[in-house]
Amino acid sequence: MAQMLQAPIEGYEDAIVVPPINANNFELKQTLINLVQSNQFTGRQDPHNHLRFFNKVTSTFRHSEVPNTTVKLLLFHFSLEGEARIWLDKEPPRSILTW
Repeated sequence: MAQMLQAPIEGYEDAIVVPPINANNFELKQTLINLVQSNQFTGRQDPHNHLRFFNKVTSTFRHSEVPNTTVKLLLFHFSLEGEARIWLDKEPPRSILTW
């Protein structure tokens, strides 16, 4: 049992790499996450419309010490469901470094 608890974790990381956030008082509010999730992309809608909506929603969040691209990287997986989420989960670990 102890050996199972020490299983390697390599290869199980997310595809999206979020840069370190060293800001004071940084917090993503649940309302912003809910707003992003209100228009989730399943892979069957127009991806351009989804990205326009996602960019519009994420642009409403501003923090002087956190770039908006970091916010987008943090929130993007919340904007996907179904086949689109499966696609993202199958991307290689740490393979998406920028927005």
